[in-house]
Amino acid sequence: MNIFCLSIDGLHSGMIGAYGNTWIQTPTLDRLASQSVLFDRCYAETLDLPAIFDSLWQFQQQKRRTILVTDDNDIFFHAKANEFDKRYRLKPFEDSEPVQSLEETQFFTSFAAALDLFREQKQSAKPCILWAHLQGFRGRWDFPMSYRETHRGEEDPLPYDGVEIPYIKTPYVKPYPKQQNRIATTIDPDKLQSVMETYSGGMTVLDHSLAGLLDSLEKGELGDDTLFLLFSTRGFSLGEHRRIGADNYLYGENIQLPLFVRFPDEFGATVRIPALFGLSDLADFLNTVSDNKSPFFNLIQEKTEMIHERLLITGKRDSAIVTPNWFYRKVSEGYMKEGYIELYVKPDDRWETNNVADRCPEIIEELTPYFEM
Repeated sequence: MNIFCLSIDGLHSGMIGAYGNTWIQTPTLDRLASQSVLFDRCYAETLDLPAIFDSLWQFQQQKRRTILVTDDNDIFFHAKANEFDKRYRLKPFEDSEPVQSLEETQFFTSFAAALDLFREQKQSAKPCILWAHLQGFRGRWDFPMSYRETHRGEEDPLPYDGVEIPYIKTPYVKPYPKQQNRIATTIDPDKLQSVMETYSGGMTVLDHSLAGLLDSLEKGELGDDTLFLLFSTRGFSLGEHRRIGADNYLYGENIQLPLFVRFPDEFGATVRIPALFGLSDLADFLNTVSDNKSPFFNLIQEKTEMIHERLLITGKRDSAIVTPNWFYRKVSEGYMKEGYIELYVKPDDRWETNNVADRCPEIIEELTPYFEM
């Protein structure tokens, strides 16, 4: 079996129709979802990108040839990238203005290059893993202005027209000099709308660019034995916690990731996996997929309900524990005092909007020891 992995940095699961979005038209991703197993609760255990790939790249190379394609220099020069049989560095987008057409975008040109390389490797008798990793939404934004205007209403502000990743953070402020309590400010709604228009335009670019690759899979041009995975390595903040941009705070918009797994015979198509799944679990899955030994298959066939009782997620400023029913976040430094604790009910409170820590001390007491393991 050949494997085609497509990882896109900064892809926000809430912007995908299969994960609940209702206002961005993504017909290609919708088609892919209808042919795939979807993971509802896939988490990144860290937001440090090199560490993510330390855990992802655990290949049993004697089984398959390995090929890396990326526009991210940090990944191209990653220590484990040297273990790939071949690697190709795509030129990242460096211009100061958005491109004019879909065919010029980083998504379109990168997908086309990866597809060509995958077709070439089909000449080899030995199966392969081709891994294409893109900076995506955490790279420079080259989306054409025509796409940025796609989701703009008549009275909406103009879309963000820059290529640098926008970053907006609203701090806590004291309303009066002597008052100890702080209140949260909110993001200017026009600024948020402007960025959302551009991000959603980028989603349309991604969807249109992916069409050729999915067409090739559906027509069997890549062989009838190709497993295709599409997922994000990290998410992106779009105003959920008073931030816009590629920050690394441990909230759902950054750590809860989309994961599509399309089997060559569409095994498990339309199955949704509600169990906790760590991004690092993909390494074991990829190494055992041909033998059907991965716990993943038991999840699809409902022979087991979970493979993790909890996941520990670590960051520079905060750490978190996620269980089937809870999300517990503890701050170590930053905008809130050290040791500040948040607790959210899962899976209902998807984007962590209602902190119930002061109402559930017994849950805090139960989960706290796991931070020290």
